[in-house]
Amino acid sequence: MERLNLKEDLQVDNKLEKIWSDYYSDKETTIAPLYQMEVLKNVITFLSINPSLTPSGKKDATKGYYPHPPYSMINYETTNILFFRKFYEIGEELNQPWTMLDLLYERESTQSDLEIKYSPKTIKESDKNFLLNQIKLTFEIFENIKPKVVVISNAGTDKLIHSNLKDLGIIQELPCKKNGFVYKLNGIPFISNESRFLGSRQHFIRSKKDGRFEKLVNEIKRVINIK
Repeated sequence: MERLNLKEDLQVDNKLEKIWSDYYSDKETTIAPLYQMEVLKNVITFLSINPSLTPSGKKDATKGYYPHPPYSMINYETTNILFFRKFYEIGEELNQPWTMLDLLYERESTQSDLEIKYSPKTIKESDKNFLLNQIKLTFEIFENIKPKVVVISNAGTDKLIHSNLKDLGIIQELPCKKNGFVYKLNGIPFISNESRFLGSRQHFIRSKKDGRFEKLVNEIKRVINIK
């Protein structure tokens, strides 16, 4: 199965260093960005919001503009990390390989902090440029891995993309008969409405009983099987 090495093939480390140095003024106290070393090409791709960092982890986190050493690609066949179990269970149900990406690379904020910082009504110009540059990099990765479908795994990620479509220059294609009723961004199939529950472990557990899990699995099947 073909992989894309984000450091060697796309120079993501250098691109993130540039984004960070353009935004932050204090290199010594800035928490370095984080990304995944490799991602699979042409598979189901789950999109989360950003790599987590607990408050207690901030003190020892890598500082500077150059990224923290990238973490290994998440193994779609088995995982002991609770956060990724939901992706594993969906992939197992589909009998399909999968990979995952984060929309952003900044680590110091919780999802609620990110939503406040990047609220369209109050966002600062410098913050907006920082946000757009991170999202543009992620969409550059999408262009290179050509996902079968991107499954947005929480409402916050969805909001950050769709509140900035125009500024990002992303081409939105609404579902219609011609495209098999598939929503697309830059020609790539996206699923967001059926997958919002993935942002909460509790909602994911309940989804097995209320039908949302089955609905999402069926929608992924439908989208990836459209010729």
